[in-house]
Amino acid sequence: MTDHVVVSLSGGKDSVYALYSALKEGLDVKHLMFIQTGGKAHLENKRMIELISEATGIPAVVVGKTSQDVGKALKKLGATMLVSGVTTTPEHLDYYKDILDPIGVKQYAPLFGKDPIAGLDEMYQLGFKCLIIEVDTVLGANKDWLGKVMDQTIIDEIKQRVAEKKINPIGEWGEYHTLVIDCPIYKKQIVIEKDKIEWKNTKGYYLIKKANLQPKT
Repeated sequence: MTDHVVVSLSGGKDSVYALYSALKEGLDVKHLMFIQTGGKAHLENKRMIELISEATGIPAVVVGKTSQDVGKALKKLGATMLVSGVTTTPEHLDYYKDILDPIGVKQYAPLFGKDPIAGLDEMYQLGFKCLIIEVDTVLGANKDWLGKVMDQTIIDEIKQRVAEKKINPIGEWGEYHTLVIDCPIYKKQIVIEKDKIEWKNTKGYYLIKKANLQPKT
């Protein structure tokens, strides 16, 4: 009997990279699950999960933010394994463990323990297009990153800021958030037609008002 795998997916680089990794390992991913918690930009842009679902061909569900909401949804789906993009934070593994253990669902975090800088480089080399949708300048992000796709210049700047101990390399604590608009497991790319940038004190948000899928160029 194969596992019924669900991937916790915000649409950001780490969760999409975890999905990519799970598929490459041959796991049978049946559903994507967007949990309504985390950064404002992910919540405001949550309808992008529908485009990611269509781009990957994997059905998606949106669930509430409480542990009970997540556990109930996993049971309803018949999940036997939940995959997440947790990379460096044991507290986030504990969060999932508290939900999964009581309902007998296994946890798998394929990126956990992986060097986060190496992960950024690998994603870039694989062709992940990571759009920066939220920044917090007080936590070390550059305000000019907002609304841009991570390129080698931005990755090099992140590495420099990490060396100066100014930022977490993957934005683990909210320094920045991303949305993957294209990668190898997407059959089409997400193209943004209408957007809006908002600032609230040190936090900037890139809000997507209209987007669709288009053939890759």
